[in-house]
Amino acid sequence: MPKRARTTRRLEVWLKDTDLALFVLNAQRRLVFFNRGIERLTGWSAADLLGQKCDYVTEPDSQTSAALLAALAPPPGTWTGKPYQAPVNLPRRSDSPLPRLLHFFPLADTDQDVKAILGVVVDVPEMPASLPVPAAQQLHAELAVLRQSIRRHYGEGNLVGKSMSSRRAFEQIRLAQSSMSPVLFVGETGSGKQHLARVMHYQGPLGKRAFVPLDCRGSSQDLEQTLERIREDHQADALCAGTVYFEQIDSAPADFQRILVEWMKQDVGSRAVRVLAGSTRPLKPLVESDQFSRELYFALTPLTVELPPLRERMEDLEPLAQHFVEELNREATSQVGGLSDDVWRQFRRYNWPGNVAELRQVIQEARANCPGPIISPDHLPFRFRTGVTAQTMEPAQRPRIVSLDQFLEQVEREQIEQALSECRDNKARAAELLGITRPRLYRRMEVLGIIDPSPTEETPPT
Repeated sequence: MPKRARTTRRLEVWLKDTDLALFVLNAQRRLVFFNRGIERLTGWSAADLLGQKCDYVTEPDSQTSAALLAALAPPPGTWTGKPYQAPVNLPRRSDSPLPRLLHFFPLADTDQDVKAILGVVVDVPEMPASLPVPAAQQLHAELAVLRQSIRRHYGEGNLVGKSMSSRRAFEQIRLAQSSMSPVLFVGETGSGKQHLARVMHYQGPLGKRAFVPLDCRGSSQDLEQTLERIREDHQADALCAGTVYFEQIDSAPADFQRILVEWMKQDVGSRAVRVLAGSTRPLKPLVESDQFSRELYFALTPLTVELPPLRERMEDLEPLAQHFVEELNREATSQVGGLSDDVWRQFRRYNWPGNVAELRQVIQEARANCPGPIISPDHLPFRFRTGVTAQTMEPAQRPRIVSLDQFLEQVEREQIEQALSECRDNKARAAELLGITRPRLYRRMEVLGIIDPSPTEETPPT
């Protein structure tokens, strides 16, 4: 018996000191083993990480312990007892990430309940062909690379997108965030205007102050009172607004538009308040039709950031959907790895009238319905499934346009024939039913070529 104990201790020492990078997570996804091999590889020590939870998410800054913990999180399917391999860019504490493969092996008890997961880090060329990489896991890895790239280029980790229009908007935000000039965001409802405005605020010079969203669809009196409270907070040197975001500025009442022009002249410059605004419509046509103040238009548009609808930037669909799935994994008891192929097919067919906001809502509801590691069509909310069906149905065939005279003759023929049928060819009764005289009925039958089935003299029945 003592011999077995010594052997076990020697094995523990070997596993701890070997150059083969190993780690173990318990059933609560907390890191319980982190050996010297992975310490040397990443630059973090076991003392930095042991006891911390590994959620299946992506992090934009690769030189943080949070990024390493996210990279070590196994695909959710591993907890069902299936081994996985995952390509990752392994974060390092003081250097750029390393391309590596992580092998995850579930460790189950006699009842086949997974109690822990062993992770092994290997070089990419050593990948065996026996364990294929699932599409959801590949997308997870691609999202991590994308977020780290966006952070390097634009200095911000809360942006997700790879389409040309998204990258243009990110670049505009990078250039404008250190300025105090007003910015107008234009895009359909749900396209992400307020999110980008918040990013611009928190990365700008007034980021430690409050971001105040103000819906301009209210009454002029209520809106004016809000601006007055902002002025009073500054005068009292209280925790005050750094940015006021005027949402739905295209729907602002005319009286408030005039008030806002004066407020911007008096308060924005002297009180160091930045003005950002969002509009669902381009403002210039509204100015030309006298529906929007010309002076306010020029005050708000030193820079205009346009956000196309999601249906026009479908390159962003996959990274955004995967991002929403993973953000919902944070601190959640169960973890979800992504979407099934059938769900992706439905997502690509749908034109997303509610844009990014609708996508996030659909993901949130589907995840709440999903008990396993992958979201399937059965988990999608009913209203989304009916929306897909409605959009894929062909439109009803419109009737062919015909000559009006031809159409009226056809209707008249049908009415006369129906009246004759109901009156058993009694023309006097048929004429009375049609509201015309019997001679006129005879003339119309002759013109329309209706054959008289009973040319004998008729008398109304008594």
